Amino acid sequence: MKNQIKLLVIVFGLVLTLFSCNSDMELDGLSINYNAAYVVNGESNSISVLNLETNTVEKTIDLSSFQNNMSGDMMNMDNLWPHHIYISPDKSKLAIAAPGMDFSGGHNMMNNSSLATSDSHSSHHAGGTTGTTSNPMQMNGRILIIDAVSGELLKEITLEGMTHNAIFSPNGKEIWTALMMPEGKVKVFDANSYTLLNSINVGQMPAEVTFSDDGLKAYVANGMSNTVTVIDAITKQIIDTINTGAEPVGAWNGMGGMMYVDNEEGQSISMIDQMTNMMTDTLHLGFMPGMAARNYMMNQMWVSDPNDSKIHYWEKTDSGYVHGGMVNVGSGAHAIVFSNDWKTCYVTNQNDGTVSVIDVETMSEKLKIAVGVKPNGIVLRYK
Repeated sequence: MKNQIKLLVIVFGLVLTLFSCNSDMELDGLSINYNAAYVVNGESNSISVLNLETNTVEKTIDLSSFQNNMSGDMMNMDNLWPHHIYISPDKSKLAIAAPGMDFSGGHNMMNNSSLATSDSHSSHHAGGTTGTTSNPMQMNGRILIIDAVSGELLKEITLEGMTHNAIFSPNGKEIWTALMMPEGKVKVFDANSYTLLNSINVGQMPAEVTFSDDGLKAYVANGMSNTVTVIDAITKQIIDTINTGAEPVGAWNGMGGMMYVDNEEGQSISMIDQMTNMMTDTLHLGFMPGMAARNYMMNQMWVSDPNDSKIHYWEKTDSGYVHGGMVNVGSGAHAIVFSNDWKTCYVTNQNDGTVSVIDVETMSEKLKIAVGVKPNGIVLRYK
């Protein structure tokens, strides 16, 4: 009898050991403990996690498989069309905007007079797919808050309108988003409790919300109003409303204290001075921009050209911006993000389902990484 008990104890111990090892292995497999890029795949309803050391896809987070942490019931994550992604300042959380509509071909649904009945939101995006209804005015956007290390869903926030992005405030205490409606609103949520703190009226069909370099101002691109609203990030009061080119989508941090506003319909970049709130210049592109970004190392502005599969770059000089050249990338080039040393650029190619990796010093594409279908937003996380 004693031998049998001893044998059971040994077997039980082995089982516990094996279970512990398997659990550790499973946790190790889930843990994103490397320098990573998170790529949002709109049509795939997923996030591709790239290892920046190997330039390979290490993991895919399936957004459609998330479960409600409270009840265990499967949430309805079909037709999310997740779009842009931002990371919290402490690198612990990701915020993903899910408008429920395909924006991969452009955003000029704002100027469509048949908006209320159209099943397509853009002349650039004929045949676009909507989420739950053909009427964009009736669509509910969502914000997904995800643990940046484990990939687990922390919170789902349902909104009364579509949303283009959700961004953490520079101090990490708030989450800002805009509702893409004829009477646009910016919503500010507590980043920990997720309760609504503020609602701010802005222009028509606002898209991207961004912040100034010092974090004191928020910029909202109002697509249908052809304006950018400037908001005091502390008091939540509107400071100014600035006229831009036709159909602005986002105001992006630029060189020399500028904000680069990409105007899709106007095919231009409006330059806004962060200090004075004045539009100082307009750069005419000759193509519909996907996004604008700065590169500190090269003192340049980069703009994606989705229809011609290129990245254009301009040198910033004392007399203005001079076109420096182009880099061939993939079809539907969209989001642009640089490594922390500014030597590598990553570009999402929506039509190709790839991410281009560009060597900034040689201005050449090193490789393409296959990800999901219609990748758009991308953010980097360094340990």
